[in-house]
Amino acid sequence: MAFIHPIAWAFGGLVAVLIALYLWERARRQIEVPSLLLWKIIPDAVVRTSRFRPDWLFVLQCLLLLTLIAGLADPYFGTHPGTAGARRAVLVLDLSASMQAREARQTRFDLARAALAERIAALGGDDEVMLIGAAHHPQVAAAFTTEHGEVLRRLATLQPVDTSANLDAALAVATRAADLPDRPASVELFTDTPREELGPQWRDRIGVFQIGETDDNLAIESLQIAQGRFQDYRDARAHVSVRNFARREAHGILTLALDDIAFSRRGFSLAPRSVGTFPLEQLPGAGVLRASLEVDDALAVDNQAYAYIRPVRPLRVMVVSDSTALQSDLQRIAQATANLQFAFVPAPDYHGAEGADVVIFHRVAAPFPLDAASLHIAPSGTASPFNTRGTFSAVPILDWDAHHPVLAGLRPELPFALSAAQEMTVPAWADAILSSRADGREIALAVAGERDGYRRAALAFDLAADHLLGADHVNLLLVFLNLIDWLAPENGAVRIVRTGDVEVVDRLPELPRRIVDPHHTETILPASTSASIEAEYAGEYRVSADGTSVRIFANFVDADESDIGRATQSVSSRPPPRGAAATMHAPARGISWWLYAVAAALLLLEWLAARRKV
Repeated sequence: MAFIHPIAWAFGGLVAVLIALYLWERARRQIEVPSLLLWKIIPDAVVRTSRFRPDWLFVLQCLLLLTLIAGLADPYFGTHPGTAGARRAVLVLDLSASMQAREARQTRFDLARAALAERIAALGGDDEVMLIGAAHHPQVAAAFTTEHGEVLRRLATLQPVDTSANLDAALAVATRAADLPDRPASVELFTDTPREELGPQWRDRIGVFQIGETDDNLAIESLQIAQGRFQDYRDARAHVSVRNFARREAHGILTLALDDIAFSRRGFSLAPRSVGTFPLEQLPGAGVLRASLEVDDALAVDNQAYAYIRPVRPLRVMVVSDSTALQSDLQRIAQATANLQFAFVPAPDYHGAEGADVVIFHRVAAPFPLDAASLHIAPSGTASPFNTRGTFSAVPILDWDAHHPVLAGLRPELPFALSAAQEMTVPAWADAILSSRADGREIALAVAGERDGYRRAALAFDLAADHLLGADHVNLLLVFLNLIDWLAPENGAVRIVRTGDVEVVDRLPELPRRIVDPHHTETILPASTSASIEAEYAGEYRVSADGTSVRIFANFVDADESDIGRATQSVSSRPPPRGAAATMHAPARGISWWLYAVAAALLLLEWLAARRKV
């Protein structure tokens, strides 16, 4: 047990005052009287003397006084935040993209790191410190240690990333680490995010060292390519959006390059807090399109973006069918759709994909081809990999999975009816993407998934019977074209992602893979490890194995991070005072309120004893 305010025991001298009052009350007084006859009849036992003889009333009053003094001293069991001695400090450094913004000659990150180093230098020799970097995921750069020099070395290795920071996750880790029972701890955040923009659960629990005041920033908000699956670059269109986040007019130059060869430069001016759109009507060819800004602003990471213009690649589809109606519809589609080629084979003459990208089986009970993707239309028979049973007439399409890539971007007018449909069992490896209700239960009208290394799909209705090119079935035609596109994906040699995304690189030889990030840092992954890229930086990642390579371009597109003028305090390199951070500690088991309760009970007993004495 210990006391928070031990100085309160100085009031113990009041016990001596209480004794003095008792002695004063019992002191003899001389009084002149005309006769002593009446005093002689007073019994000797009642005569008071000057010697101190405590009674129960004095004991109760003394206990009451001591109990009140003990309550003021505030005794407790366990660790208390006011305890002097070694402490713990959990320091969190914001590593988000906005910390790269320049403030005069230094970046916000440089200012925050210098302030954090000064804070570590101010710690006592026995104080423990933990360092946490707040990026897309929190990272513990240094666990609790009294080796402050090692923490400073770890601090020097931290760098900001080109993503937003998950401050909630980092602060959750920090407060959990600070909530230890053996000594008090504080949590301090070094960031450009104002305290009022933090989660409400943190605002009053942590210390915040906030930096940054400039809002001078322009950013490429989007770079989009409009190119259909079966269109080449001559039919593609693109546009670039640039946003001015500053509260003053901004000027710059937008440069466009294809495979690092510039083909367009245009100057522009943007009003405060406005957006400018720059359309590209003619593209010079297929390849990687890069848009970049030449502008003197505070944040550079959002001044470039990448997109991919796909080259011409014919899609070869083998159709195994005896239906002349379906063949006629598909031939008309091929005539209107560049780079989509159909070859028709009667069912008895089918002996394999023969180089086709997709095989369509129409009312043919055939197993999955071993060397191509496949679409099974109105499957039936025991040889079909899709089990069907029963037939329903006038089946409406009531729902579809808008999150599936086959249906991405489509906005159908539901419901629209099909002439007939079978009830099809959905395999465990596939998902239902179109559905309806018949005979009181839900039935799948279209399923899609991956099996035996290729994508597979099935339609529970007959496209020939429902007139694929009918004026009332435009949605059905779009679903069919999207399905063919999904079944035969591109080889993925060039991919566009956003920073913070995780991209899995498959279809590479099972050999050690070499990864080079935008900062030219090289990593070698063993053959047994899947190649996945978490894009922390904007720019190009290269993944290669045995001469095969994949290029991944990461774009930083985050309006919240680009809007760097959100801070409310001026730039400062002074750390917060030692007591600025809210202290985290193990709960102390205080007993002062018990002492006050006992004092109240003693006061009642003293009052009763005094009344009886009277």
